[in-house]
Amino acid sequence: MNERRPYDLICFDVDGTLVRHPSGMVIWEILNLKYGGSNEINRLRYQMYCEGRLSYERWVQLDVQTWIDRGATRDEVVSSIQEFSLFEGARETVHELKNRGYRLGVISGTIDIVLDTLFPDHPFDTVYTNKIFFDEEGKLEAWRATRFDSHGKPVALREIAQKNDIPLSRTAYVGDGENDIPLLGVAGYFVAFRPRSRELAEGADLVIADEDLPKLLEIFE
Repeated sequence: MNERRPYDLICFDVDGTLVRHPSGMVIWEILNLKYGGSNEINRLRYQMYCEGRLSYERWVQLDVQTWIDRGATRDEVVSSIQEFSLFEGARETVHELKNRGYRLGVISGTIDIVLDTLFPDHPFDTVYTNKIFFDEEGKLEAWRATRFDSHGKPVALREIAQKNDIPLSRTAYVGDGENDIPLLGVAGYFVAFRPRSRELAEGADLVIADEDLPKLLEIFE
C-alpha cells in the first residue's frame, strides 16, 4: 500500500463507463437486435431478472443461445463491437493510473471480446466479465456467465482486494448503471460517471456528469 494516498485499487465498469455506443445501448442489446431479438425482449428479460424470475446465468444463456442458433460468427460480433468506441481519454487515463502505481480491475457484465477488440492493450490486472467462445471456424459455440452479476459485484471487489492485500476502505470503483448500485458503501470511494441511475448519482462520492473521464487523474493523484 502507498500510505501517501487514500486508495490503492481502482475497478471499472465497461459499457457506459469505458466504452460507448452512439445509441446508448450496450453490447447485449446490440447483439440481440442483430440476431433477431427486439427491444421488448431486452426489456422483458431485464425486468424478469430484477424481479428474481430469471437468474443471471439463465439470462445470459437465453441471449447467447439465440445468437448461436442464428449462426453468429466472430467476425460478425467484432463488426458489431466496432460500432462502439472508447470514451475520449479512456485509454490514456487508465494507462496513467497504472503508471502511478494503482492496481486496476474490471468488474462488468460486458463480454470479454469487447475489451479484446476495443482495448487490447489494456493494463487491468484482473478482469471479471462474461465470456463467449468460438470454434476453429469462427462460429460462436459456447459461453460462460460471470460469477459476479450486479449483486455479485461487491463479492468480486472483495476478492480482488483480498488477492492484492488491500482493505476495502482503500478501493475505488467507477461505474454508471443500476447494476453498480450494490457497490455503494462497499467500495471505499465511488465515482458515478455519467450515471444513468438517480440512486447511483445520489449515493456516489463523486459524480462526473460530462464525458471527461480524465478527471479521474485529478481525483486519484
